[in-house]
Amino acid sequence: MSPRQHPAHPDIIYRPDLQPRGRRVMFSSITLLAWLVWFYLFAPLLSLGAWWFGIDAFREYMLLPGARSYLLTLTGYAIVIALTFLVIFGWSRYNQIRFGGPDRRQGQPPVTPEMMAQRFHVSPQLLQQLQTAKTIELNFDPTSRLAHPVIREPAHGRESSPQVQENAREAERRSGT
Repeated sequence: MSPRQHPAHPDIIYRPDLQPRGRRVMFSSITLLAWLVWFYLFAPLLSLGAWWFGIDAFREYMLLPGARSYLLTLTGYAIVIALTFLVIFGWSRYNQIRFGGPDRRQGQPPVTPEMMAQRFHVSPQLLQQLQTAKTIELNFDPTSRLAHPVIREPAHGRESSPQVQENAREAERRSGT
């Protein structure tokens, strides 16, 4: 593929930034027009619902000339709603500007068996046996370091090493069983 060729994209584009600006504007305009037509066709049903629930009482008490105090209350509510919208919108734009763009976080590298053996001060062979065993007992010294790991039940079909068997016998003596 030459540098001028673009990879094939599916018919549905999930990333609008890949579309030319003119096409985005055209599709946005078509979408807006479709919503306006839908609302225009839906308006009679809204009027029917408003009549059914007595919304004409709202017009009578809130919008007629004698209801100035209600109109001021309604205006106050509208101002509070607008201010709330502006604060939330401003905060989201601030976060988008500050944290938008490429993700700068980096994941941790995968933990290798060598890293685990070094961290717990055990041999790689013992670590392998501990990882494959069905039941293990981990004992820690007062400084929170792994003191004597004991394999209580090795993995199926495997025999534990003499060192591990000795550790198991020693742990059983300490526990009094």
